[in-house]
Amino acid sequence: MYKQSLTISGPVTIYEVRDWRETLLHSLKSGTSLEVDLHASGPWDTAGLQLLISFVNTGHQRDCDVRLLLVPKVCRDLAKRAGLSEWLTRRTASEI
Repeated sequence: MYKQSLTISGPVTIYEVRDWRETLLHSLKSGTSLEVDLHASGPWDTAGLQLLISFVNTGHQRDCDVRLLLVPKVCRDLAKRAGLSEWLTRRTASEI
């Protein structure tokens, strides 16, 4: 069971990743499993996708399970172009 949730809304591009990084890392401090709702996020670019990958991996290193919810098509398309569809699918609980 996931004890914590976080919603990402708005752009997740090279211009916003610094701020999102701080928010995401702060959410891992509790040490609990986390669901990240992405339904209101976008646009995305490769910097945003890299941030998402780094965040999920950091959670794993800290024994915090991170699941993605309502992943928007734009993010899934970006992952597909980067050859990361399978990675994203394994971590996604639901899509839009």
